[in-house]
Amino acid sequence: MGSLMAFTGAACVVMYILEAIVARIGQPDQSLLFWYLPILFMGMIGMVLGLGAGARGAQRLRKD
Repeated sequence: MGSLMAFTGAACVVMYILEAIVARIGQPDQSLLFWYLPILFMGMIGMVLGLGAGARGAQRLRKD
């Protein structure tokens, strides 16, 4: 479960980078850098929670 959450979070971060930054290079309207920030923040939070859950799960598997 943790690895899936971390992967989804990483996908959101990559999606922000590709859609809000790379796709908008050279365009005069850069407002999507701001409006897509919730996607970036959800991705970062998902990555942190997923990595934490994965580490906790691996630790519990080692104890058993």
